[in-house]
Amino acid sequence: MKRLPVWLLVFCLGLTLAFCAGCGDDDDDDNDDTVDDDDTVDDDDVTPDDDTTDDDTVDDDSYDDDTGDDDVAEPMIPANVVYEVTGTDSRFGDYSGRVEIRDDDGPSFIRAIAYDDLTFADPRLAIDYEVHSVWTGEVNRVNGLVDASLQVADFITAYGSLTRGADARIPVLVRGRATPADRDGFAVDFNNLPDGTGRDFTATETWTYLEESDDVAIFVNRDKWVVSHEPMPDWLHNLVFIFLHTYHELAFYDDYRERDEFKSGLHYFPHFRTDFKWYRANPGAIRVVNHWIDEISMAEAMLRARGYAPTLAEKAAMFDEEMPELFLNEIGFVSEALIGSAPLEQTESYDGLLWNGCYLGSQVFRYLETGEQDALDNWLTILDAQFLAHDIPQDPTTFARTVRMHIAGEASDGWAQGDPPYEAYDWRDPANNDMIQGLFYAYALSWIYLPEDAAYDDYRAGIAERSARLADSCGVALDGEFNEIKAHWLAWMTTGEQTYYDRYRELWNDILWRTWIGMGNGMLYLWGVSDWSGQHLDTIGQLVMWFLAEHTGDGSIETINLGLINGMRLNGVTRQTLWPIAAYALTDPPVELDEVVEEAIWTLREMPFPKQRIEVDQRIDEHWCASPLPSLFWKLDYFQGGRHQGIYAPPFFEREVATNYFVAGPFQYRGGGSDWTDGGGADYLHAYWMGRYFGVIDEGM
Repeated sequence: MKRLPVWLLVFCLGLTLAFCAGCGDDDDDDNDDTVDDDDTVDDDDVTPDDDTTDDDTVDDDSYDDDTGDDDVAEPMIPANVVYEVTGTDSRFGDYSGRVEIRDDDGPSFIRAIAYDDLTFADPRLAIDYEVHSVWTGEVNRVNGLVDASLQVADFITAYGSLTRGADARIPVLVRGRATPADRDGFAVDFNNLPDGTGRDFTATETWTYLEESDDVAIFVNRDKWVVSHEPMPDWLHNLVFIFLHTYHELAFYDDYRERDEFKSGLHYFPHFRTDFKWYRANPGAIRVVNHWIDEISMAEAMLRARGYAPTLAEKAAMFDEEMPELFLNEIGFVSEALIGSAPLEQTESYDGLLWNGCYLGSQVFRYLETGEQDALDNWLTILDAQFLAHDIPQDPTTFARTVRMHIAGEASDGWAQGDPPYEAYDWRDPANNDMIQGLFYAYALSWIYLPEDAAYDDYRAGIAERSARLADSCGVALDGEFNEIKAHWLAWMTTGEQTYYDRYRELWNDILWRTWIGMGNGMLYLWGVSDWSGQHLDTIGQLVMWFLAEHTGDGSIETINLGLINGMRLNGVTRQTLWPIAAYALTDPPVELDEVVEEAIWTLREMPFPKQRIEVDQRIDEHWCASPLPSLFWKLDYFQGGRHQGIYAPPFFEREVATNYFVAGPFQYRGGGSDWTDGGGADYLHAYWMGRYFGVIDEGM
């Protein structure tokens, strides 16, 4: 990420002061983000539909084939009753489960079944999932007609042998007819209405009385969209749409520019809680909800299962195990891996130095929390790699952004072979603002937390020498701004030399820099737009300063704490993960911000293990809508196309699920399939182990 230009810094400061009061979440429900909240129906403040509810079910009036006035006839099917169901269908055979008929505000027909013989294989885990299905719809209790609508296209465009075609937006409309079988039950025949897609279906089942309904239905849809910001002021809205008029004329917007949600400019974040507790109780199963069951919809359910079924601790253990096996190269740099290759094929992350710093942080906090030797071993492996990246250019003004073993004949695309004594390696440039944060963070945490044993004295000496080198000579560090503050602060902490202290204090006392830090260090979210990778980078920078201030007892830690809290205020609806967890780990935010960190923990729950690149395009779902605002609108490079984003931010298990989530824009709508996976769990592990060590996350979550 390039540093924000000065004009944008000033602009953002002004906008922050003008609009921070308007950046709050307007969802007024009773804090539905906690785990136990899914015992009741969250039906307040529900914004545009999440495609799993029953409001697309067939209207009886459009093809009702009975006669007479149903409203005055005696109901054939009683309300608020749960039935056991057994049956067989034409596609997958025998099944059993429960059916519920209700007369409250939700769907009047709910069917939750499990197939006897249908399974779905996870390609990365040794699991053949049991397959469950849920339909919600409407029942005409007088004539015994039951209707449900099954969505086909959702977010995966291709999986295995199946590809979503143009007809995938047509839902499968299913109708059942119930007839009394005995005084306690019914026989029901289902089929789908012809739609020309070839998705044909029949089923025959028996309902047997089980019990009266409980207050909570046998299945409750808990997925909803929450608006993430206040509307633009009218004057700004009009100005933006005038300015972007030619952009909106691009063909990309043909299906969207006349839609009300496009015109509103509001953006939504997901509170998708459906089946969280069910997956925790059924870790070897998937549940396809109101969708046509096929290879793709089962893969979509698998991704939710990968997120919700394991506890946070179980997921951390799995990420911890695979990181050194798959996602670190021989030298210790975070890399991308070709899953299933033998021998393992890897390619180094372009941002290796930064992600190394994050992974090192995760292992520091893991070691402090658990004392596990392999956490310390991983920590030292990464510290050695950071030293190598710092040293290999043999130029005190710079450093490498990542390093690999030398590959003959491939010194291109920024790669260069090291000069002796480093000729066994290739290194990549350029050094930049992003990568230096990985050095700052690794050096600061290691200096502070390395065991006191004399066996680690060489590491401490290495940190001190390299910290002084950064402060003395490194061009990226000597920016006269935040990097120079951190470089000299770090050098003073590790060497004790007064000149470093004097320069750090000179810069720290600048009211502009301290105001910016106290306001949140750039954690801005303006009507659906933010520099998302920059938010992650700002988090690492703020953490570096906090640990320096806390350890040295200098530098007004109150200002940094204020920045962490104010960053939550500005950023609270954007579903950031690391910043809120860090703020609660290191400061004492007011109680009104509790929902922000609770939502951050939900993002950790949503993150699937393992990550896997799958063909994703949210546009195949007819409910998706483009945003009128380009991402990074200040770039001004998009008038011929590009910077497109949506107004709905999918949950992590519906996003391109192989990236480092914490730097990916939440409104991205597509991603390509590949056997390559990058980054491993460095992002998850960093947030998780920081939260565990500082008491934000419990082991049982």
